[in-house]
Amino acid sequence: MKKLFQIFLFIAAVGIAFAVETYIETFTATSDGKDIVVEFKTLNEKNVLLFELERAVNNNSFKKITTLNAKGFPSYYKYVDQEAFLKDSENDKVVGNSYSYRIKIVFKDGTSSYSNTVNVEHKVNGFYRSWGMIKEMFR
Repeated sequence: MKKLFQIFLFIAAVGIAFAVETYIETFTATSDGKDIVVEFKTLNEKNVLLFELERAVNNNSFKKITTLNAKGFPSYYKYVDQEAFLKDSENDKVVGNSYSYRIKIVFKDGTSSYSNTVNVEHKVNGFYRSWGMIKEMFR
């Protein structure tokens, strides 16, 4: 009886694993010393309307930084976050080295789900840090 129950649990777990659709195949964020490059590849975009890329700084709450329209078929997406270190919104300064990104997947029926979170340490070199602060004074 115990063996039968274990077999049943195994079959149920496999069935659930295959029933859940996977949308994101790869998701990375890397720092080049100036910007953070966020890239992801989709496996499936069936019923997906759009992707919202969100960023959190130093483990604070996530905020939407851009929206990417779904292409409707497995695709590659790339976003260069040039605002990392400069500002998070109109009044919030982004001063941090630890950034987290996640993707909000918005479906055509209005529901949504989230990808896993990727983390990156962003060490801006001195030249870009100084130049960014000078530009910010004149905005």
